[in-house]
Amino acid sequence: MFVLASGPDRIQTTSSVKPEGPGRPSGQEAAPKTAPLGDEAGSHVSEPTSEVSMLPPSEQRKLSILSEILESKNDNDPRYDSELRDFSPEAKRAMTRRYSDTRLEKRNERGTYVFLIGREIKDSTDVAFLQSVLMERPCLSLENCDRAPEGHSGDEEHLGAINETTANYPQLVSIRALRHRMDEMIEAGQESAPLFSVLLQAIRESKSSSNPRVVEEATRILKELKRE
Repeated sequence: MFVLASGPDRIQTTSSVKPEGPGRPSGQEAAPKTAPLGDEAGSHVSEPTSEVSMLPPSEQRKLSILSEILESKNDNDPRYDSELRDFSPEAKRAMTRRYSDTRLEKRNERGTYVFLIGREIKDSTDVAFLQSVLMERPCLSLENCDRAPEGHSGDEEHLGAINETTANYPQLVSIRALRHRMDEMIEAGQESAPLFSVLLQAIRESKSSSNPRVVEEATRILKELKRE
C-alpha cells in the first residue's frame, strides 16, 4: 500500500508512516512491507467484453494496464502516475463495477480502485461512489470480512494497528480523497460551488456509517473544517 509523498500526484512506498493526509494511507504501519493479506494472484475482475469494447481504445488500454498492475501486485509501478490518469466517466463506471465484483477481503485491490477515482473527483457521481464505500459495513477479519476470528467479539481490538488499517483501507482512502478535494476547492475560493456542498454532505452523512473508524474520521474532518 502507499502514502502520498506530496499532494495527490506522487506515490511513495512506506512501512511505518501513519495514515495521515489526503491520499493513500499505508496499510502496513510499523511493519515491513508485505503483500496485503487476502490479495491472491489473479484477483482482478474483468468487465463483460461488450462493455469494455464500447470504451475508447485509450480507456481500454488504461483498464488493461490496471489489470496488469493488480496482477503483479507492484505498488510501486510508475504507470499509476504516468498512465492511469484522466479516466472518462465510462471508464470510472467500469472501475466501480470491478470494485463491486472484487471480494471484500481484497482490501488493497478495492482501495486501489477508490484511490484512482478519488484523486480525480469531478462530479457528484464520483462523490456518490466514494460515499457508498464509506457506508459499507466494517470488515471484521482479513480472512473473512463477514465474520470475526473465533474467540473475538467482532470489535476492532483484535485487529491491531496494522490489520485495522488494512481492513479499513478503502474507507480511509475514500474519506481522505473527499477531504483533499474540499481543501483544493477552499484554496481556490470555490466553497460556493455545488460540488463543494456535495462533498461536505457526503462527509456529514458518513457519520452515520456502521464503521467506527469512518465515524471517527468524519467527525475529525468536520471539526477541523469548522463544519460540524
